[in-house]
Amino acid sequence: MEISSFEDAAAIAAAIEVIESGGVVGAHFGTVFGLIVDGSHQGVADEIMHIKGAARGYKPLGVCTRPGRLVELIDVGGLPSDARRLTEAPWFAERLAAMVAVRAVAAPASGIPDHLHSDVDGRRWVQVFDPLRMPGTAALIAAMWAAGIEWVAATSMNDSGRTEIVDLDAAAEFADRHGLPILFEAAFVHAASGSLPILELGPAGIRLDRHGIIAHADLEAASGVRIDADGAIPAHFPPMVVPSGLLDGLSPAEATEELLELLYPVPEPISPGGP
Repeated sequence: MEISSFEDAAAIAAAIEVIESGGVVGAHFGTVFGLIVDGSHQGVADEIMHIKGAARGYKPLGVCTRPGRLVELIDVGGLPSDARRLTEAPWFAERLAAMVAVRAVAAPASGIPDHLHSDVDGRRWVQVFDPLRMPGTAALIAAMWAAGIEWVAATSMNDSGRTEIVDLDAAAEFADRHGLPILFEAAFVHAASGSLPILELGPAGIRLDRHGIIAHADLEAASGVRIDADGAIPAHFPPMVVPSGLLDGLSPAEATEELLELLYPVPEPISPGGP
């Protein structure tokens, strides 16, 4: 297994070859390590379950969206008015979706491969997020799109039911144990760790499916709406610390931008070998 930098063009080219053949690559996703695949390959669901353990089952992978395309992939017309208004806000697809994973019913004409959906009450749900603010990872995913890999998909790097991996040593051990050929280390030292929260937009309205790196109250400030958090899956790590009063008096678009600048600051390169 090779530990690589996102700035290594040869490593990115090698990773794309692995992914195009249906293989799996490990990569740091801003605040957590993950597994990245070509979601158009039918066999990737089996491969991910083999890596993460049978307890994972066939939960859908997160689908990486191109800038502004998130709304095209979900069934906006089937949402109640409050959720539909949120998706129509100009900052939703361009900003908010960079710090949450959005879980919603898939648009009928989305074209998302069947094995990237989950079936709930006769509807096909999908989980999508915008990776292009994530330092380092954005370069790899953009290169995958440029190579013709349309459905870039990802999930957290961890054994099913275990805490997600946030440090290089643990990621390297996981990659070695599961025979992953390439692991991309973090682009810079991040002040916070953990997965993105999952924001569910469904027939019941707007709710938090899973807590994550952005606190519930800060998500409400960024979205401008009340988000039901009853029954949300707890996070394994505390959320990112937001300075007191930073979001006071800001519009949702302004609050979102402040949170994004905290979450994905301009990176300072780290020394080879990790933080």
